[in-house]
Amino acid sequence: MTSALRKRPLNPACAETPTLRARALAQRLAIMLPQVASLQIRLQDGRTAWPHLDVRATGSDGRSVRISRTQAHVAARRIIRTYPAASWAERRTFDLRSAALDSGDV
Repeated sequence: MTSALRKRPLNPACAETPTLRARALAQRLAIMLPQVASLQIRLQDGRTAWPHLDVRATGSDGRSVRISRTQAHVAARRIIRTYPAASWAERRTFDLRSAALDSGDV
């Protein structure tokens, strides 16, 4: 990939639209986390080389679901890579059923 392509800004409006890649990711995460309906993700400190992820899983009934730290980090990193134009300093919610990304809490 050339440096011109890497520096090109991404359209933030397309960050919320589920793509084929996002739908495939949602299907894989639904298999990995069958009890989870949505994941809330936020970078706690984006200025450091290794920012800390704040990941919260929610079931279809709206209750919090416990997932392992490894599952949370794998899921969050894949979602962040799927939606690179999204602002991760604020909490974002990824719905595993619709593969949609929105801002705010569920």
